[in-house]
Amino acid sequence: MPNSPKLGSVKLLKQVKLPHRWMLSPALFDSRGRIRPDHVRVKGKDETHPEGSYFVEWWDRGERHREAVGPNAQDAVDKARVKEAQLTAERNGIIPAAPKPEPKPERTALTSALDEYVEYVRYHRSLRTYRTYRPILQSFKKFCTKAHVDEVERDDLLAFATDCTKQGQQGKSVYNKLVVISQVLKQHGKKKLLNTADWPSFVETVRPIYEDSELERLFKSCTPDEEMRFKFYLMSGFRDAEGRFVTWRDVDFKHLAVRVTAKPHWRFHPKNWEEREVPVPQKLIALLRGFRPKDATPDHPLFPSTTGRPDGAMLEKLKAVAYRAKLNCGHCVVKHKLENGTVKINRCADGPYCTRWFLHKFRHTYATRHLQDGIDIRTLQQWMGHRDIASTMVYLKGLRNSDVQARINKGSLAAFA
Repeated sequence: MPNSPKLGSVKLLKQVKLPHRWMLSPALFDSRGRIRPDHVRVKGKDETHPEGSYFVEWWDRGERHREAVGPNAQDAVDKARVKEAQLTAERNGIIPAAPKPEPKPERTALTSALDEYVEYVRYHRSLRTYRTYRPILQSFKKFCTKAHVDEVERDDLLAFATDCTKQGQQGKSVYNKLVVISQVLKQHGKKKLLNTADWPSFVETVRPIYEDSELERLFKSCTPDEEMRFKFYLMSGFRDAEGRFVTWRDVDFKHLAVRVTAKPHWRFHPKNWEEREVPVPQKLIALLRGFRPKDATPDHPLFPSTTGRPDGAMLEKLKAVAYRAKLNCGHCVVKHKLENGTVKINRCADGPYCTRWFLHKFRHTYATRHLQDGIDIRTLQQWMGHRDIASTMVYLKGLRNSDVQARINKGSLAAFA
């Protein structure tokens, strides 16, 4: 360093303010090697700058390092000389060299992490999942003020859950939102932020099923096309999308089964990315044989729309038939948010809006009835495409067994009735 040979490979700099920016300039020393406080060299000239702090600078294994040493000139010189002595001792093998610091990982902006996950779900999950996840992640992006993912903590998730509850959202809905947000944070190293007691409580309901009387009235009010659709859902246990994208190639007329297979050209992939085959009653196969149009190719959907593509209005058709059959409960209120921001309220007493009629209820009925008929739970798990046996076991809650009921009727407690 000029005017300071004693400092050797360590430079002493000072951060000074110029008219348009701050910069680091070499500190100046007198002829005896003493620091001249606040004196620095700027563009070859000796200038006085009382503002700013001192920094020591050195090179180690090809990398430049800087360390702030405060605004006091003499303290800064002492620290620079200590650093020079340390580097000299390391070079001569007197002390071991300090380990090379680990590079700091790049920080990820919270908004970028949320947007990237939305894009991932858009192209790697079902359309229904994308439409569910996108508003959840957008709402958290608007709510949380943290700039980076690594700044998000437990309190941020709890505050978000509290805000959702204040808006009138139920425990199950808030729980599902926290699950989605936790998936994003987990991908960036933020695992298990919430304790067990932090998760919202909700009632785990018995899966509702259709009663025989309801199904009889429903099918009586169906057109032949509608009847075939809903009987297919009932006897196959297919999910909404699985039934929508099933083609004639998926129907095995010989072995009395239907298959769930991927349809990349329609951007349909089975849940859990697993195809499966489900045995169905012979009567359903007979109905399908008579239902198949003569000009239908193996790749045509079983239940096409007017354009020939898979019908995306299955749910609306079901609700319309239920309303036509006078099966609505008469108490449902459905709110729809319109594009202009206003909320439209529909009552099931006035139209096809009853929430008790939905496609997945056929699947609940399928599972419960098979358990009643003695199908073992492991076999049913495979038919339904559940990865986890716990998903199948929920149907045991609503199981009704005639043998069990007979024993209850003859039991000692019944005598008190």
